[in-house]
Amino acid sequence: MTHRAFHRQQGLSLWPLLIVLIVLAALAAAGWWGWQQWRVLEQDRRASQGEISDLRSELNRESQRRDRALQEIRESQDRIEAARARDREALADVRQGGQRLWLINEAESLAALAGQRLMLTGDAEAARRLLQAADQTLARLDDPQALPARKALAVDIEKLNGARQVDVEAMVLRLGALQALIPELAVPERQAPPAEDTEQDAGWWQRLLNHLPVTVRRHEGEVPLPLTETQASTVRLTLDASLQQAQLALMQRRVQAYRQALDNAAAMLNQWFQEDQGRVRQMRAALEELGGQQVEQALPEIGAGLDAVRGLKRDLLKSGGDGAAGEAGR
Repeated sequence: MTHRAFHRQQGLSLWPLLIVLIVLAALAAAGWWGWQQWRVLEQDRRASQGEISDLRSELNRESQRRDRALQEIRESQDRIEAARARDREALADVRQGGQRLWLINEAESLAALAGQRLMLTGDAEAARRLLQAADQTLARLDDPQALPARKALAVDIEKLNGARQVDVEAMVLRLGALQALIPELAVPERQAPPAEDTEQDAGWWQRLLNHLPVTVRRHEGEVPLPLTETQASTVRLTLDASLQQAQLALMQRRVQAYRQALDNAAAMLNQWFQEDQGRVRQMRAALEELGGQQVEQALPEIGAGLDAVRGLKRDLLKSGGDGAAGEAGR
């Protein structure tokens, strides 16, 4: 009986130890699980902090871009306001008389350009159109003070109307048409004999001449000697070059050079082409007609209109021109 009691007491004393072990195991498991959760939370916190830092950086950059955009808008507004102020000032000047000075300046430019065009190119028609444009510009002033300048411009225009006009363009085109006829001109041609036969048949003097860097021609009568194909091409090219020189001299108003080029072309026709060809007679007649035309163009002296316009401008600036002087200074 005593032995049973001992075993019962020993079994009862193990229960607290088992309970303690179970509690300790539970606490250990809970601690491990908590530590794992804390690690997850710590990782999430660090990731959140990185995202927050990135967002703050992006917000700072966006704020800087917004500030720059606002600054550019302010500067653009300032420029627009300044431009509007200048426009208002210019409009006020125009209303007060600046338009008169602007029109006179335009008329002065047109009259000066007319004189330059006449002097450089000899184009009297173009100079006349420019003077007419200057007169029309002064007419927009509707001011009696502009009448003397318009009268001087009318005198210059009348001088140009009375000038002798030469249709240079038509003459240049006709020379070009003659160039197109050159391939149709027949040159007496011959085939060069083989060098071997020439050396065998000719004497020692003729063989010596053949080796010299010279060309010996014997021309008896009015009909030229037969030419090789290469020589005929050279003759045609020379005639074409003379007509080209005539065109260039004509456009540059070099009368002496123009007539000399026509004489050279006529000499080429007489020397190398047969007179019984229709094309040769046609070209010779055309060259004689072109050479007999009056090429010198009578160009008048103009400039009175320009001087009168400049005098009108000086009078306007001297009198103040209702604000025109301020416009001229700007």
